[in-house]
Amino acid sequence: MLMMTSSKFEVLLLDDEPIVGKRLRPAILKLGCGVEVFESPAKAIKRINEKEFDVVVTDIRMDEIDGIEVLEYVTKKSSRTKVIMITGYAMMELARQAMEKGAFDFIAKPFKPEDLRVVIVKAAEALGVKLTLSHEPQ
Repeated sequence: MLMMTSSKFEVLLLDDEPIVGKRLRPAILKLGCGVEVFESPAKAIKRINEKEFDVVVTDIRMDEIDGIEVLEYVTKKSSRTKVIMITGYAMMELARQAMEKGAFDFIAKPFKPEDLRVVIVKAAEALGVKLTLSHEPQ
């Protein structure tokens, strides 16, 4: 049975490098969002099947399933979920493809957790949700 908890803004973060999730999770939590972090695209997709997320943040370059496939899957499942792509400097062409396929935005590595928070706040606004960026020192 699916339980809907509408009060919390839910974010799924997918990056096959564990350090990325460790660095970004606290930054997203500071926005007051619920965050689930995945290193395995297959596990993330399984979770996306079980629960609707407001925002999915995914790396483009991953081994088993790439971020474009994750994007396509999410947009098929839920038209309201905003997908933010994390891309390496050399991957601008892929980022453009992602935008054409319905990604909300992309963020290029290297970036600061604060940069990601700004994009998540924009995605929330697009969904009619007000998240506040708290500007405490890092």
